Amino acid sequence: MSKVTLKEMAKVLNMSVSTVSKALNDSHEISDATKEIVKKFAKERNYQPNPLAKYLKLGRSNSIGVILPSIGNPFHSQIIESLHNYASLHNFNLIIMQSKDSEEIETKAIQTLLNQGIDGIIISPAHETSNIALLKKIHESTCPVIIFDRINYDLDTYKIGVNNFQSGLDATAELIKVGRRRIIILCGKNIGVTKERLAGYEEALKKNDIELIQEYIVYCNYNNSFEDFDNDLKEKIAVLMKDSSIAPNAIFGTTDTLTTRVLGILADLKIQVPNELAVIGFANTEIANSLNPALSTIRQPTAEIAALSVEMLIKLITNKKNRSQIDFQEFKLDSSIQLRKSTDVDS
Repeated sequence: MSKVTLKEMAKVLNMSVSTVSKALNDSHEISDATKEIVKKFAKERNYQPNPLAKYLKLGRSNSIGVILPSIGNPFHSQIIESLHNYASLHNFNLIIMQSKDSEEIETKAIQTLLNQGIDGIIISPAHETSNIALLKKIHESTCPVIIFDRINYDLDTYKIGVNNFQSGLDATAELIKVGRRRIIILCGKNIGVTKERLAGYEEALKKNDIELIQEYIVYCNYNNSFEDFDNDLKEKIAVLMKDSSIAPNAIFGTTDTLTTRVLGILADLKIQVPNELAVIGFANTEIANSLNPALSTIRQPTAEIAALSVEMLIKLITNKKNRSQIDFQEFKLDSSIQLRKSTDVDS
């Protein structure tokens, strides 16, 4: 069945175009009985609103641009699903872009979204300083920008993530509780969660009178291919394990990517988990319990992060107040720890 237009619906129903439009948009000016008639007819005739006409009338496209490093890991895929659910509740569409942790790709993604006439941007920046000047300009004069996940970023706006310091402290403390005091921390280079998670790790060591060994702080370059990424990480771990004077007995992964890839790397190196190295890390993977060994994880509340991101962005989209006059908040949600076999040294 072909689509029907607003004008054709009005003619068949013997109503004005204005009445039909208001009924479809749940205007308080239209009776419930008339709304029911119009909506039933619209559904039967496959009516679809014209997005261009709506944009011209409201000055909005009802589209939200989302930029994240990758859609390939569980944390980001869960964020996308939840963002879609909450945006749909408010009749907004999502346009998803990936930065691949590259400022250059991120710049192109931002420009693509602006060309699509989006009403706002929700972004997890490629790194701590990527496109700050550009996003500041957009946020001030074009459309609002919200930061999620990698919230250590110099933009005056709403920021939604987890309490990275406390998460880092708690994860490290769990390893110390099971007698592991020589702990490697795996960090993403220049990404906006590393600084606070590393600070939490250092605080846990300090509280337990454990010396901080600089060699245990291992940085990984997210711009590398997965093959180069794995080879680089494998080499760094192997070097540490060969030196008996500083050989570690635990690993803390500060991101989903680092945590989920390290188990395979340790298997390649024939390092037994948890007997030789206990492992804990950030990971929202649903198969953590099915890995060998089952992986102890710090899980981030993706649904809550997404809900707040959408709520705060729509608040800015609909708020006519100058954004320079808004008192922005930083939301730091609690993560949760699930201990499994990878840290259970008595199993």
